[in-house]
Amino acid sequence: MQLFRIEVDDDNREIVKYKSGDFPFLIYTDEFRLFDEGYIRWHWHKDLQISYVLNDDICFQVGGKEIVLVPGEGIVFNSNVLHQIKPVNYNCKMISIMFDQSLITGSEHSLIRKKYVDAVINTNNLDFVVLKRDIDWQNEILKYIEQTNSAYNSPDYGYELEIVNNINWIWLKLIRNLKDKIQSPPKKVSPDDERVKTAINYIKANYTHEISLDDIAKSCNISKSECCRSFKRVLKMTPFEYLMEYRVLKATEYLYNTDESISNICMNVGFNGISYFGKTFKKFMNCTPSEYRNYIKNNKNVPSNK
Repeated sequence: MQLFRIEVDDDNREIVKYKSGDFPFLIYTDEFRLFDEGYIRWHWHKDLQISYVLNDDICFQVGGKEIVLVPGEGIVFNSNVLHQIKPVNYNCKMISIMFDQSLITGSEHSLIRKKYVDAVINTNNLDFVVLKRDIDWQNEILKYIEQTNSAYNSPDYGYELEIVNNINWIWLKLIRNLKDKIQSPPKKVSPDDERVKTAINYIKANYTHEISLDDIAKSCNISKSECCRSFKRVLKMTPFEYLMEYRVLKATEYLYNTDESISNICMNVGFNGISYFGKTFKKFMNCTPSEYRNYIKNNKNVPSNK
């Protein structure tokens, strides 16, 4: 077994690496037991994403909401939407489909892009769409997801055309059934997402130093109380909890990639005391730093089929 983490840039935007630049499409199976963090932390990406639950329940956090989906259900994430994905248990699996809008639109200046893709990507009425089996049009999309996954993993001659056809059918189902939302006047925009993104970037740049709530609030030009409310509404946690979690996740990178002592790692990621570091690490990772390092040593170099 080999452990994985998603790769993000300096703005917490996921870096999606397509196999081919002229076919911007990717499917992979997320096995949460293979993620060194155990879940997919808060991030966003310009690419469109469809997730399909394979086994056990998975919690998707987006737009200040928590959506728990069961096997056979799915969710579509719009472009640049902040989200996090956590398994209900260790053995959860899901399919992730990532694709650039050009797979549907073709030409950058095409009518299809302006009328049917940009209209979806640019609306703030449609951050995500949940796909359930008991709604006919959503069930049809779920079937197209299954067909697309089969075509991708057992490619026959012309499988790329089959995938493009399926994605277009999925998109057609979405825009026809969500027409009212797409064409509705924009809802009043909450500044929460942008505030939280700014604060996250500040934390990422300064987590090794002492950071106060006042520092985080000033980074996005709001009061401490409003900063806490924004984090609670979007991430369901306080700024301080996010800071502690981020420091722990950076510590896992040191434990994964280096032989540095745990006391040095503690200081490197901004903790002032080894005891508090150990307690905080266990809170978020369900094990001590030493236990985590031992697990890494035993599992890091065993090949995986991912």
